[in-house]
Formats: sequence, C-alpha cells, structure tokens
Amino acid sequence: MRLAAVLALLSLCAPLRAAPAPYGILLLAHGGDENWNKEIETLRSRVNAKVPTEAALGMADPKTLQAAVDLLEKRGVARIVAVPLFVQSRSEVLDQTRYALGLSDTPSEALRAGLERMAAAHAHHMPGGHGHSMEFSTERVKAREPISLTPALDDHALVGRILVERAKALSRRPSEDGVVLVAHGPVDETAVEAWRGSMASLCRSFKGFRSCDFELLRDDAAPPVRAAAVADLRAKVSAARTGKGRAVVLPVLIARGGIERKIPKDLAGLDFAWDGRTLMPHPGFDAWVLERAAASDGAKGRPFDRPAAN
Repeated sequence: MRLAAVLALLSLCAPLRAAPAPYGILLLAHGGDENWNKEIETLRSRVNAKVPTEAALGMADPKTLQAAVDLLEKRGVARIVAVPLFVQSRSEVLDQTRYALGLSDTPSEALRAGLERMAAAHAHHMPGGHGHSMEFSTERVKAREPISLTPALDDHALVGRILVERAKALSRRPSEDGVVLVAHGPVDETAVEAWRGSMASLCRSFKGFRSCDFELLRDDAAPPVRAAAVADLRAKVSAARTGKGRAVVLPVLIARGGIERKIPKDLAGLDFAWDGRTLMPHPGFDAWVLERAAASDGAKGRPFDRPAAN
C-alpha cells in the first residue's frame, strides 16, 4: 500500500477535533459572603453543563473580568456573551462594566463619585480614618474574541413570578393586602426613570392583590436623597394597609447583602409583613441565564444598545 493511502486511512481513524463552542457565557454578579459566592458558583456550574460558563464577581472589577474572559478563551469559545445578574440594566456598575469590556468609551462617573462617597463615609467611622478599600479602576479587559452584553433582570417575567411567590407566602388575604416593592435604586439621577419603569411593570404581576406600589431606596446616593426616599417608602407602606388588609413589603434584591437589614429599621413603628427573602436562590435562574445568552447570540459580538428609559 502506498504511503499516501496509509496516511489517508490513518486520518480517517483519528478522533475528530471538536469544533469551538459558538459562544461562552460570562456570568456577572456582585461578590458577597462565602454563602453567596457558593450560590453563584452553583449557578455557574449548572449553566456550564450546557454552555461554557465562567463567573466574574465584583463591581466591574477589571481583574476578575479579565480572569473569566481568559478562561473562556482558553476553552475555545468563538464569542463571549456577558449576562449580568443585576436587578436593572441602567446601573452605574453596569455602565462601568460596559466600559471595562470595551462596549462604551466612557467610564462611569456616577460609580466613581459613589465609591468616593462610600469610602469617605467608611473612613469617617473607622478608627484611625482607615476604611475599606473601594478603588475605582479605568483598566480595560483585553480579549481576542468579540464580547456582547445582555440586558439584566429588569422586568423579566421570572422576577415577577418570584415576587408574587414571595408575596403569597406572606399574605393572608391577597384581595385585601397591598404590596410595596423596595429596590436599591441607582446613584445616577438619569437612571431613575428606567428603574421606575421596570418596577411599575413588575407591579402589574400582582393580579389578585388589592394594590401594588414601589420605592427606590437610593441606598448609595447622597444622604438627603436617601432620606427623602425613606419618607416616601413609609408613606406608601402606611397607605398599603387598609381595613383588614396589611402591607406586604418585598425587597427587589438579588441577594442578601446588608440593605435588607436596613429596610425594617427604616419602617420601624409601622405594621407590615416582611421576611427579607431575596430573588435568589431560585431554580428559575438557570433558564434565565441560558435564555438571555441564547437571545443575544444573534448579535454575534455586537454590543447591545443601552436600554432606553421606560
């Protein structure tokens, strides 16, 4: 047998090289305590069983973003779809993430100002004037493959479904109970209307309840802004309780991280139902991440337009 024929036969017997995955998922989430980080790793692992997935924790931290991008590229993905596990697309953290991923040209000045204000507040209350490290970075991710960014949770049906489940667990008479949703809210004033639009849309999920209202706590904004939000929240919780019905207060938060402990204190003296349960953990997030990524695959690396205010 000629050498050429032998080589051809051997090539047919050789194992086929796997084609690169059409895309990989870059799962974006806030960092947190050990339990929260494990929850994100569990979610990443489940999604990874279907699509190559790596997670980047932190507030647009270029180091964790770069590490996750590097891992995906080593796995041979042709494109990277970043899926933000955040409540709202109009977020100063996501604005900074867009910049870090090369999807916008301008870093988030709202995030810079917010971090400086928080650092100053921590330093003021810490012995010796030393607070937690809250650094703002203008470093950007270096990537060989194109990256796109999907919308965050916003008013996705999953969020409405989870919140209704939480409300029903707390409500005695839904037809007489008023629901009040409380979200963290942005620092940036220009993002407020987008947040309000999403919250108003989520309120429409509460069919069968007497009413639904919402408030943005503006937790990282200047103290007078937050104080005004708390006053509005107290008024809305008071109005939600009428007759035999009661106010059911629900946090629109991804996970426990401190703000859910502030809300009962902000509402001290009022009568309301509350358990502090956040959106996660919930089994629906696996499908949500996969859905967001699959919907973006048609973009083939082109960045999504910034969501318009609702």
